Order: sequence, then structure tokens, then C-alpha cells
Amino acid sequence: MTKFFLALLLLLTATVSAYAAADPAVEAMETLRRGFAGTNDFTADITQEKQLALMKKKMVSKGVVRFKKPDTFFMELLPPHPSRLLLKDNVMTMRLPEQAVTEKVVLPPEEGLKKWFAFLGKPITTLPEGVAIKAERRGKLWNVQIFPKSKGAVRQLTLTFDAEGKISRIVIDEHNKDQTILSFKNVRRNIGLQERDLKAE
Repeated sequence: MTKFFLALLLLLTATVSAYAAADPAVEAMETLRRGFAGTNDFTADITQEKQLALMKKKMVSKGVVRFKKPDTFFMELLPPHPSRLLLKDNVMTMRLPEQAVTEKVVLPPEEGLKKWFAFLGKPITTLPEGVAIKAERRGKLWNVQIFPKSKGAVRQLTLTFDAEGKISRIVIDEHNKDQTILSFKNVRRNIGLQERDLKAE
């Protein structure tokens, strides 16, 4: 489930530093961070396309994602594949309502949201440790590829966002050859999300 955390930690964003022009990856991360400066919470509608390596048919689901500072991320997928995921710093809860199953996983501290929010809380002049990042800009769109160096589930994370840091697409490629594509629309920021909006159960 770490793939959802990695997808989230890069939904955040600052001003372009003096070093940014020399490194497209740094500039891209700064652009992304700037797009979320002053954002205390946000919600967006999503379409998830999931291709499992062992299945020929792609699973498509609609849903919503929500984020609230300082350390909470929530995602709900609607039928035909309903699920709810809540990440509170490094504690992840996954609920499958049709099976009446709830799973809880504690991630390593270095994968907790608080660490990444601290990193994103100030202008970025260097890239974070533990990942390799490549970035390319085509017109107004950035395409950023992130390669975690850890041995977790995610092999590559690809983000597409505009010059204002607004994300439109995330592609998560796993080591087991599973792939998840998340498309975002109707993004709303600072709407005053409450705890009741961020519950897995």
C-alpha cells in the first residue's frame, strides 16, 4: 500500500530557487510545491485505472481523494471496487466494505507524511535523499519521474502537472509489474475538511 503514500507525498509543493534553473528536477519539485503553498486541505475527484500483472482486464474505479495538514491522506473508491484508505503519518488503514475487512499497516518512519511535509515546508534547493528524480517540461506541462531507492513496492512514480503545480495525472509502476493510473479533476482547496471527512471505517 506504500504506493498510495508515495503518490500523495508528491501532491505537494515553493518558489524557484537560484539553483533550480541548473536542475530541471529541482525546478519541477519547486513548481509542484509552489502550487500547494498555503493549502491546508484539498479534495479532488479521481479516476483510477488499475492493471494487475496477472489479469488481462483493467479495473476502472471512480472516487475521491482528500488531504489535510499536517499528516492525513484519505482515498475512497466507489463500486464496483469499493475501498477506503486512510494514511495518518506512517499508520495506514485500509477498509474493504464489501468484505467487512479492515487492515492496518505501520510504515517505516522514513515513509511517514510528517517527514515529507517537513522537507516540503521550505524552498527546495536539492533533491530529497532516497529517490532519483528526472523531469522534463513540454510547453506548460511538467512530466516528472521518481525512482525510490528503497526496496518497497513502488518501482517508478510519474507525475504530470502544469506550471501552477496543478496535478492532472499520476502513474504508479510497481516492481511486480502492476500499474495504477490516477487522473484528477475538480480539485478544491481549503474547504475546511473535518475529521469525519477522513475516516476509513
